[in-house]
Amino acid sequence: MTDNWLERTELLLGAEKLEKLRAAHVLVVGLGGVGAYAAEMIVRAGVGRMTVADADTVNPTNINRQLVALHSTVGRPKAEVLAERLRDINPTLELHVVDKYIKDEETDLLLDSARFDYAVDAIDTLSPKLALILGALKRGIPPGQ
Repeated sequence: MTDNWLERTELLLGAEKLEKLRAAHVLVVGLGGVGAYAAEMIVRAGVGRMTVADADTVNPTNINRQLVALHSTVGRPKAEVLAERLRDINPTLELHVVDKYIKDEETDLLLDSARFDYAVDAIDTLSPKLALILGALKRGIPPGQ
């Protein structure tokens, strides 16, 4: 596959900045109503490496608002469904899927598992959200929410 699908992004940002995107590794934790959309848009922008984390499964009540939620995906892990979608957008994407709830010691293990350039917090529970933000800041990873 050629990178012609990114030609509009290159026109907008320029070749140098597109290369920075291709080299970047983004962490997205929480793949529900915010995280899945964020992950998809980041991949569509041209990011070359991504780690996505969530242990939840698609529930029928998610269908009204979540990208991964379809009648055909109910009961499947959100991380798995999103991974298929992201790889279909960019087959050369280096994608790491973490099918776990990120809380307590898992936060440090995840943040230390790779060199992340940016972390997207889309967690809907306060204590893991705080742990991710503080852990990212401690490591110099810019957090986004």
